[in-house]
Amino acid sequence: MKNIIRLRFLYLAGLLASLGLAGCAVNPVTGKNELSLLSEAQEINIGQNQYQPSQQAQGGPYVSDPALSQYVEDIGQQLARVADRRLPYEFVIIDDSTPNAWALPGGKIAINRGLLTRLNSEAELAAVLSHEIIHAAARHSAKSVERNILLSTVISAAGSAIETQNDRYASVFENGAQLGAQFIVSSYGREAELESDAFGMVYMQRAGFDPEAAVTLQETFVALSKGRSGSWLDGLLASHPPSQERVQRNQQTAARLKAGRTRDVIQGFDRYQSKLDRLSSLSPAYDLGDQAAAKLSAGELDDAAALIRQALTLTQSEAYLFGLAGQIALAREDATAGEQFFAQAIAINNRHFRYYLGRGLARQNLGRTKGAISDLEQSQTLLPTKIAEDALSALRLPR
Repeated sequence: MKNIIRLRFLYLAGLLASLGLAGCAVNPVTGKNELSLLSEAQEINIGQNQYQPSQQAQGGPYVSDPALSQYVEDIGQQLARVADRRLPYEFVIIDDSTPNAWALPGGKIAINRGLLTRLNSEAELAAVLSHEIIHAAARHSAKSVERNILLSTVISAAGSAIETQNDRYASVFENGAQLGAQFIVSSYGREAELESDAFGMVYMQRAGFDPEAAVTLQETFVALSKGRSGSWLDGLLASHPPSQERVQRNQQTAARLKAGRTRDVIQGFDRYQSKLDRLSSLSPAYDLGDQAAAKLSAGELDDAAALIRQALTLTQSEAYLFGLAGQIALAREDATAGEQFFAQAIAINNRHFRYYLGRGLARQNLGRTKGAISDLEQSQTLLPTKIAEDALSALRLPR
């Protein structure tokens, strides 16, 4: 056992030493010399490969308000144009009520529907997006992947003969995309958060937004964390922990930027509220839906069904609500209603695996084999899951 531990240690030490010689690069945002395992092309490839699965694993893309999606993309690109690192930046809204935002390597960025409704201005939206741009541009996202690569490399070395480094890295990078989304649910470190705050505020001012919005935004996050709201703690506050230190640092950065300002900057309260008008008007229905989801999770199916019915009396335009109604129907063993609800969700949003999975399972229960197979295959195309794989295997068995 001691020999194995020593072998692992020596292998890691040698690996890090060789990489320190071959993989040192200047961070384009901070100007610091840093170890870099991934090339820029590999970063971009990981982000591209993981972008769709990462969206699917949450609520899927929000498609009900194309104008709002374009607005978020436009603000994101306005900030990306002043970034120190040119990447193929993309911005998407996730149809999820949990307030959250995240960035993948290579500049693939998402913000949840549930966070948009809690922001007050265009500048606060810019604060969120610029913060995530820094996570990508300053390689915070890539570093999370690199840590996983190092860990997987060391673990794979144990119990087997150590192959040549090049061969080892070939196999690791082949699987690198599978590691790409893991950091979304983990916290960034203190240094990464402070860097993203500070440089993000610089990008805000460059793009014409008031950096003071990053202060008010962080003050809101700190206040909410003290209230210990469960949905917030599960979302943005879990992966981007707020602190009074960040508030104070942001205040200092805002003051410094203001002193050197040479042009006007905007907050954009009215414009933001006008862009959010449709989504804001749907908040009562979404709130009922979220309550129904909590009841479903607790096994209180009658209450869940009553709440989702109330939500659907307020609006029938949102795929999330019909999909949730389908889940509740399946939990109540009403496959007929489940099939209908999921079909309505698909009619609104045909780009989310969960709706095809739900309708496929409902059709399987109803004995509609051909339709079930078609839905489950489409579900697997969007996001492979074990439950769909098992259902397809059962449906394809000889009868």
